[in-house]
Amino acid sequence: MNDAMFQKHLWHSSVALVRLNNQRQPTGCASGCLIDYSGKRVLLTASHATEDQENWAIQLRYVPGKGATATYQLGAMHFLAKGSLSKPKLQNVDFSYVEVPPTICAYRQEIETPANVVKSETPIAVHTSTLEDMPNPNDNFGFCGMVMPTSENHFCQTYLVGELRVYSRLSFLRTEDDYHVFSLPFSHPGHEHFKGCSGAPILSSTGSLIALVCSGSEKTNEIWGISVRAYKTPIDILVGNVKLPDT
Repeated sequence: MNDAMFQKHLWHSSVALVRLNNQRQPTGCASGCLIDYSGKRVLLTASHATEDQENWAIQLRYVPGKGATATYQLGAMHFLAKGSLSKPKLQNVDFSYVEVPPTICAYRQEIETPANVVKSETPIAVHTSTLEDMPNPNDNFGFCGMVMPTSENHFCQTYLVGELRVYSRLSFLRTEDDYHVFSLPFSHPGHEHFKGCSGAPILSSTGSLIALVCSGSEKTNEIWGISVRAYKTPIDILVGNVKLPDT
């Protein structure tokens, strides 16, 4: 697809995740993506964003009649760690996931303020993937997420607001362990400018799901993404493609 189409595709590629307090008010945010895989719908995200095991939810849509944002609470998520005979101490893997109902759908909305009228809305993509795609060095890549979130109070409700940004024309540099490393097409603006993007899907220009945004480097102008291919097996176990031995 051309760059304009790719940017539009990226715009609808990630879901916003919010951390809710006991009053169901948002206190933090991250990104993720929904995939349909072997008949199941699964949310993928980065574990460093959700590892606090607090009340995380998918932000679905703003509901004008209720003056609030509808969410789906994720409950307990799956987290991974790895080790080896040479390195027996377990290391956390920056990848978390959870099955969600097959009807779960989130939306991108254009909301007119101060009346808070929804002018338009479109569904956010639910990706179909084999979880086996590797980055093509000759391709370009991108991701999208809400960045630099701040809290605002309206009508006794707390909202997390930020700027939804699309980053395209990333170049693939290399793979290190479980991570794919990409070069930004501009100077890295600082980590605070990507706050909220953790867990956003990194896609190829053909729409293939390659990785999830995890971190970056200002010095080397890089974005790091955890490879979804590296952790296909845990997802296969979740959806029943792989049976664990009886104990």
